[in-house]
Amino acid sequence: MGGGGGYAGVVLLWLAAVLALLLARAAWQRWPGLATCAAFWAVALLTILLGWSAAFSQYVSAAGVLSNAAVTLANGGFMPVALGRAAGTRARSLWVQRRSGQRLLFLADNFGTDRFRFSLGDVLLFAGIVLALAGL
Repeated sequence: MGGGGGYAGVVLLWLAAVLALLLARAAWQRWPGLATCAAFWAVALLTILLGWSAAFSQYVSAAGVLSNAAVTLANGGFMPVALGRAAGTRARSLWVQRRSGQRLLFLADNFGTDRFRFSLGDVLLFAGIVLALAGL
C-alpha cells in the first residue's frame, strides 16, 4: 500500500527534470550565449545523474553530453558548424560558422550533409539512447 507514493515521486521528479531541460534548451536557443549554454548543460548533466545506474548506455550518453558541453562552453555558448551560413553574419542561434580561432573543433558539428550536420557528441548521445532502449 505504501509503495505507490515513492513511484509517483520519482515520476514527478523526472517530469520536473525533463521540463527544466526543455526550458533551459528553449532559453539557450532564444538567448544564445555562455550563461544559457552553461545552464542547459548543467540541467542535462543533472538529469543524467538523477537516474544514474552505472549502465553502459549512461556512460555513453554522459560522454556525449560532456563532449557537446565542452565544445559549446569553450566557444562562448555556440556550436561551430563546418558548413552553413557565411562567416561574417551575426549569430541568431547557437550554431555558428566554424572558423579558425575557435576551440575544440574536433568536437564541433563536422559530419553530415550540407543541410544536416552533427558532432561526435551527437553520435554518442544517439548511441546511448539506442543502447538504453536495447537494455544495455
